Amino acid sequence: MPRNDAEPRHPDTPSIARTAPPAETARAGPDTSRVVARALDVALALAAADGLTRAELAQRLRLPATTVLRLLTTLAAVRMAEIDPATQRWTVGPAAFRLGAAFLRRGGLGERAAPVLRGLAADSGETALLVVADGDAAMVVGQVSPAHPVRADLPDGARLPLHATAAGKALIAHLPLQRVQALLGRGAFPFHTDATLTDQGMLTADLATIRHTGVTRDAGEWQAGLSSIAAPVFGGLGKPVAALALAGPSARLTGARMDQLAASLANAARALGQALGG
Repeated sequence: MPRNDAEPRHPDTPSIARTAPPAETARAGPDTSRVVARALDVALALAAADGLTRAELAQRLRLPATTVLRLLTTLAAVRMAEIDPATQRWTVGPAAFRLGAAFLRRGGLGERAAPVLRGLAADSGETALLVVADGDAAMVVGQVSPAHPVRADLPDGARLPLHATAAGKALIAHLPLQRVQALLGRGAFPFHTDATLTDQGMLTADLATIRHTGVTRDAGEWQAGLSSIAAPVFGGLGKPVAALALAGPSARLTGARMDQLAASLANAARALGQALGG
């Protein structure tokens, strides 16, 4: 993508950030609340997308580009936002993930899921994942890798498409159709591989399968050669709050192997949900 010279260059961002006053010395003025609200709007917009330019943010939030730049600079100073120097697109920074991790600790999800993930990885020999909804995508918030040298590697914070991964489908399978359409749209879904389900009818049928069997599968739908199986974790209100997944090379995580792992994965998701009050 051609570089937009109007966008700040990444190497300049730290020097700009250093000019921002420390939080403890900044004076609160009459517009402080509005500025904070706008900064949060920027952060939430970044969290809901894979990356936005300053111009796209300004258009989406209906704010002047100069105002958006000031807000982005402030967020970058505390690592809530960062810019890709190659594309000049802004994304959420690592500090945003720390906030999410704190939320998981408060709800007990991360702590309670840790031994479950370790058990699944040890028993299956595949990568065990804890995934939660993140706007129009799913986000990995916990991972335990097996000892096998050839394995799936999906780091914490990785965002997965809802329609093309087992974990994503597990999160939306029990949602009303109108909610699924709001998240994914009514037209064709993004194409990732030859196996991606891009048709609404095919995805609807696939989601019905998980409601019947308790697990959903992805055989190379997102990345060729990568397969996964997932089950939803229901919280206290009877709605999915997360998904447990196993991911690995398609050559090893075959359909027959998924059949063998389905029951133990569904039982682990059920046990975790019960521990959370579901």
